[in-house]
Amino acid sequence: MLLDDSPDESGEMSSPSLRSPVLERFYLAAAPNPIAFIDESMRQPTSVGEGPAGEEVAFYQMAAVIFSYARLDAVRERLVDVAGGSYWHTSQKFRGSDFDRGDIIEMIETVTEESVWNVIAVKLPLAGNSRRDLARARALCLDRLVRNLTSGTGDEAVRGIVADNNKDQKLNGLDEQVLDKLRSSGAIHSDVAFTHSRMGDEPLLWSADTVSWAVQRNILRDDMRFIEPTLREGKLTMIDAVDGKLLNMKHPLGACAKTRGPSSQRPGLSGSPGHDVASSSIIPARYAVDQGKSSAPGQSVARDLLRQIRDRREKSRQGRVRRSSL
Repeated sequence: MLLDDSPDESGEMSSPSLRSPVLERFYLAAAPNPIAFIDESMRQPTSVGEGPAGEEVAFYQMAAVIFSYARLDAVRERLVDVAGGSYWHTSQKFRGSDFDRGDIIEMIETVTEESVWNVIAVKLPLAGNSRRDLARARALCLDRLVRNLTSGTGDEAVRGIVADNNKDQKLNGLDEQVLDKLRSSGAIHSDVAFTHSRMGDEPLLWSADTVSWAVQRNILRDDMRFIEPTLREGKLTMIDAVDGKLLNMKHPLGACAKTRGPSSQRPGLSGSPGHDVASSSIIPARYAVDQGKSSAPGQSVARDLLRQIRDRREKSRQGRVRRSSL
């Protein structure tokens, strides 16, 4: 969906931190339904032999954060307040001071409190690092994510999706093709609207950047400190981008806690009997997070996710073999 970003007649918007009049019109068109915000993160394949036994698992993921339409303006201003200004990028925050990392925790806690739900679609493992490999993984994750987000009906179903703008405009065009295909095939409702925007224009995109970064940090480094508030509140669903089924993101060092997946009454998300997540002590916002130490590299979370995926693929293969032998 190509949108004209010229200002409206009044030149004013309902939220002082929203810098895109076209997005305000986009939201009005989707009202009163919730809006989902999307961002990506990844670990690309590297040379064999990197790290212990060359066992690092490459992956690509997309995160979606859903906010109520009625709360968009209020949440936007809360995020700006946490950031202390009009700029936020989680990875840069992490490279700052311990107190900057505490801001990440506060941002996650705010997003968790305000969000209707959070969803991660992950392609794991990632087959290669060519432009084609990444484009395919992106398209697959976006397809599964959008199907999951928009499958509901009524005013509580997501009908507007805003994705972080990619510098590669060809990838943005491929995103549009994914949505067009889903609409034309009837896989999603024809009213589902999709557009790209920049984090500098829409602070609500910071939410997806933060959640995606925090989940990536847990998968890549076995470091659950940042995503813990979302897990603790049971507001995160992880799905396999290939088959759309639930994955259980566990942490080897955390105490296991049961949380329930999203209710079928939530916007577009199917119910779940529950899945295991980890829980650890909370790090208060704006407190030093690392006490001068970085978390040790790890891959236990990634390997556990990969084991789940491979086990399910093998069971599916065996089922096909049995059926074909009948």
